[in-house]
Amino acid sequence: MEMKKLDFSETFKDAITIGVKNAPSVIAAVALFLVTIWIPYINIGTFIAITLLPTQLAKGEVINPLGIFDSKYRRYMGEFLITMGLMVIPTYIAFLFMFVPGIVLSLAWSLAYYFLIEKGKNPIEAIRASNDATYGSKWTMFAVALVFGVAAAIVMLIFSAICGMINVGFITFVVMFALIVIVMSVGMAISASYWKQLKDNVA
Repeated sequence: MEMKKLDFSETFKDAITIGVKNAPSVIAAVALFLVTIWIPYINIGTFIAITLLPTQLAKGEVINPLGIFDSKYRRYMGEFLITMGLMVIPTYIAFLFMFVPGIVLSLAWSLAYYFLIEKGKNPIEAIRASNDATYGSKWTMFAVALVFGVAAAIVMLIFSAICGMINVGFITFVVMFALIVIVMSVGMAISASYWKQLKDNVA
């Protein structure tokens, strides 16, 4: 099987298409997640749901913002947390080696949760599948993340400066909350494009 590699322009074009099409529902889902993140037990389910949202976007499914509260997501809690644990410690250690190995590992394993749930793989298989699927595409993923991160940071700084001049706490909170929601939503559209392009690289 020929490995498909990410295309920089295709990724952004695809992400914009996905993002624009699903903007209201994704923004609503992210907002609901952020305002309920303090609720014990419920929050693990919504966290898993938000993490997996890009797979739904990649399939072109209609997103129901209230779907993040579906109890089915809490069913995956054990496997999800095991996978997280298996990735967090090695990634942290890799970051100790002057950051670069940690960045590479983070990109290589970024699709692991999708393989875990969508493809029904166990935690080790999911991590390995993500590593295989992203092979040859990590530089593109890094470039996309860098451009998106810089653009998001500039926008946040501009609005933060404007809010600082207005100096009204409530307005600052609302504006910054809205920006965080939008940034998370765009990030999900980019992840959806990654998944859409790379998921078939692994049998």
